[in-house]
Order: sequence, then C-alpha cells, then structure tokens
Amino acid sequence: METTLSSQKNHRYLREKAGYFFLDDLCLISAKGSDLFNYLQTQTTNDVNELKLGQGQSNAIVDRKARIISTFSLHRTKKESAVILVETIQKENLLNHLNTFLFRENVTLTSSNHFILALQGPRSEETIRKFTQKQSIPEKPNDICEFTFEGLPALALAKSLTGEEGCILVFQTNSESAVKKILLELEQQNLLTQIDCHAQEVFRIEAGIPYYGKDIDDKNILPETGLEHSSVSYSKGCYIGQEVIARIKTYGAPNFALMGLIIEGAILPISNSEIKINSKKLGVIKSSTFSYSLKKNISLAYIQKDYRSPDIDLDVTIADKPYKIRTCLLPFYQPQTRKDHSILMQDKALKLYQEQDDLDQPIALLREAIELDPKNGTAYEALGVFLSKQNKLDEAISLMKRLVEINPEEIMAHSNLSVYYMQQGRIEDAEREKGEATALQFEKAIAENMAKKTSENKIKQDLAEREQKISMFKQVLEIDPVDQVANFGLGSVYHDLKRYQEALFPLQTVVKEYKDYSAAYVLLGKTMEKLSRQDEAIQIYRKGIAVASKKGDLMPLKEMQQKLNQLLHSTP
Repeated sequence: METTLSSQKNHRYLREKAGYFFLDDLCLISAKGSDLFNYLQTQTTNDVNELKLGQGQSNAIVDRKARIISTFSLHRTKKESAVILVETIQKENLLNHLNTFLFRENVTLTSSNHFILALQGPRSEETIRKFTQKQSIPEKPNDICEFTFEGLPALALAKSLTGEEGCILVFQTNSESAVKKILLELEQQNLLTQIDCHAQEVFRIEAGIPYYGKDIDDKNILPETGLEHSSVSYSKGCYIGQEVIARIKTYGAPNFALMGLIIEGAILPISNSEIKINSKKLGVIKSSTFSYSLKKNISLAYIQKDYRSPDIDLDVTIADKPYKIRTCLLPFYQPQTRKDHSILMQDKALKLYQEQDDLDQPIALLREAIELDPKNGTAYEALGVFLSKQNKLDEAISLMKRLVEINPEEIMAHSNLSVYYMQQGRIEDAEREKGEATALQFEKAIAENMAKKTSENKIKQDLAEREQKISMFKQVLEIDPVDQVANFGLGSVYHDLKRYQEALFPLQTVVKEYKDYSAAYVLLGKTMEKLSRQDEAIQIYRKGIAVASKKGDLMPLKEMQQKLNQLLHSTP
C-alpha cells in the first residue's frame, strides 16, 4: 500500500512539474562512416536520407515477412555519424543484423560506456538546462543536441516516455557522481522528484509505448504493433520486408493489432491471457496496470480487426474469467505541451480569483504559467492586474515591459502600462504609453483592412477555380456516375463552398460504392453536421470509425472519433 501511494505521488508530481529516472533498459550505439546513411537506408523501414543534422526518427529493421528484428530511434549528430537508441534487450539483434550485411561499406558500429537519464514533465526544461547550462536543447521529438558536461561530451535527445514533454540525457560513466549531485540539489529545491519503477511502468502504458519482450517480439509483424505509423516511410526505396508492409497498407490491415483496453473491476488480467467473446478469440492481453490518470485498470492488447473500433463496450472472458472492457485508441494519456499546461495554470488562477479574495495563490499560479510559456500574454496581463491590486505597481510595470519586449505589438501591455504609470502619478510616461497603444490600434486596423481586401480578392479567385473544378468533375460523372475521385472531389468542393445539400449525393455515392474510403466518411459526417442532421452524422462517424480501424487509417480515425465524442457530449 505504501509503495502504491508513493508511486501515485510520483505520478502526480511529474504530470504537474518534473521527474527523473535512470534508463538501465536502454543503451546507445555509436555509428559512423562515409557509407553509414546509404547503408542504413537499405536496411531500415524509415527514410534515413531525410535526416538533417540534429534530427532523429523512429525506425525499425524487419525480416522478409515484416517480422520485427529490432525497433529503435536513429539520431544524426554529424555529416557521417549518428547514434542509435535501442532497448538493451534488442541490442544484440540489431548489431547482429547490421554487421551481417556489412561487406565493403565504410561503417563502424560501437558501444560506449555511458548512462542514460530521463527528465520528463511540463517543467522539465528548467531542470534540463541545469545540465546543459547555456547550451541549446532539442525541442522537436527525436531531435538531438550535443553539449559538454564537466568537460566531457554528452547528448540530449527530445523524447517523451511519459506522455509529457522531456528529454533523455546521455552522460559518460565517470560523470555519474556529478549528475547525481545536481539531481539531489534539484530535489531539495522541489523542482523535480525521482520516479520509482512502478510509476515508470504506469507512465509507459498510459503513453501506449510497447516494450520488447512484454508487448512485442520477433513473432510480431511491424504493422501489428502500431509502430509503423512513426517508423515506416512508404515512399523510400527498397528494404527487406517492404513488400509485405506496403501490401498491408494498400489492401487492408493485420488480423490482430495493438490497441488499448479499459478494464472494469479491481482485478488486473494476467499478461498473455486470451480474450474471448462467445468462445471466439478476440485478442491477447499484454502489459496492464492501474492508470492514475484514468483511475481505471488499463491494458495494451492485441485485438482482432473486427473489434478494433474505439470506445466499444464488450462483455468478454479473459483467462476464462468474465470482464467488462472498453476499446481505446493509444495513447491512453494524450500528451500536453508546455503551452497547454500554461493555459491550465492561467485558467485555474482566474477561477480561484473569482472564488476567493486572497490573490497570493492566483499570483503564484500565473507566475508558473509564465515560466511554462514565456509568451502567454493573457497570463502576463492577469498577473499585472493582480499585482496592481496589491499596490505592487513597480513589479506590474516591470512585467508589462517584459511583455512588450516579447511582443512589441501587444496593445494591452501598453494600455496597462499607461494605467499603472497614471496610478504612480507619472503623467508623461502614462501619456506616452497611451499614445503607443493608440498608434498600435490604428496600425492594426489598417493591417486588418488590407488583409480583408486581399482576402476578398483571393476568395473571388478561389471561387472561379472551384467552379472550374465542379464543371470538370461533372463531365467525368457523365461518363462514369460512380467514379470515386470525381464524386469525392465534387463533394469536397461543394462542402468548401458551403453548398452542403449539393455535397450530400456525391459523398453518399462514394461511401455506398467504395465502403472502405475512410476520408469520405469524415467529409460526409461533417456535411451532415452542417445540415443539422446530427443523428445521421453520428451513424456515419460510427461506420467510418469501424472502416478506418480495420484499415489502420489513423488520421481519419482520430478525427472521426473526436467528432463523434463532441456530438455525443452535446446531444441531450
């Protein structure tokens, strides 16, 4: 019980601030040579040649049947060098494959002595900079930066292992004591906490990250794991296993694929237990945990394609015991950006202000919001107002000046400065700022007027082009009334022109004649919504979700799921 409470506390702390843990189950391989990227291009599933310096990507190596040999991420550090981040359990498979197919290529693969630290959470950037100092840190997922720590080379990789923003830092082994000293100091300053093993596992499953040996192995084909969405290029040249992966993408979906399950009740199912419905095999349970974010038991599971629509409630047996489950898209926990967290803090502060007279707590929350997003103008303005109410005018003025530095065209910053200066009796300064605000408002009005005229001209041009497309599509349909491209194109143009009633027939034709065209369901559902036919839109989205789930069309699937949820929550 004590361990559970500790893990829950760790979990909440990282979600709100930052946490760290060491990654003994991950290792780094250094790769270099003049033939490195050309060689990796022929061996891996993603487009290695697209990588620029400082960029990274998820990647994989599969056999001729598309079964997994290794999954990893590749990060380009120099013109002829890169590092590979791979689970330790997969390291031997990866090196064996790459070395086996090396002949005359100038490629060297080596392991080095290092240790890996994960810093995760919405406030993790502050702690990461304690190690990198003034050196740059990566921002986009899988990007990489080199920095110096204690005179030794180190690496920072932008990678979320928890659903929150964060980095993986790679240090030389003999830097360990210095790293731990800084971590202890940061803990004492309440800037982060160490995350225990159980909480790490909760984060991993909530983020929908499969682990080799637990959720995937060499018997799985890559499209079963969901990793192909980030690890496969469908436009690159040949590689081993390409034909199978391309065929699955083009003609259907794997029979079983990894997705999420929300499980009712207090008992977690055992890993590798079969899921059955009416004695028919529905799937297999993999990793499971109690989710602190959802307050329910959750599992990663391989589910048969007929049951992969999300948010479907099912009565099943798992290991011959009855369970109620709900299917769920991965990840269970949607990642939030620093900007998202900043807005949450800002909204919380404004709500507290409405509920109580004490300004100290709202002010503290607004300070956090600004730390998370230094460009959050609303938080600056609210904080300035609250400080002025406490008669802390010097600080409120300083805050507005900082906002002006960040965004010189922020009208409210100048307006507020005028008010605060007036309260201090600084009439000349107040008039100057008022004049600046008025000038900016005038410039903004002119710019908006010019933009409006430009927009009107563009609308006229777009309208002419769309009328031309309508004519072209109609000519095609006179020859073939069920042509897929012409019907979808015609429906799309009518929808864009807000001629929703005219868009119905061609879009209905597409879903009737081409039942697996996911994009048509999306557009038809939107059209039904615009015509206030909400019940029909709900039915269209449900059918489309089932189609997209079977095909593995992730983007239209997520869009339809979002639209369906909005309709269901708004429908009485």
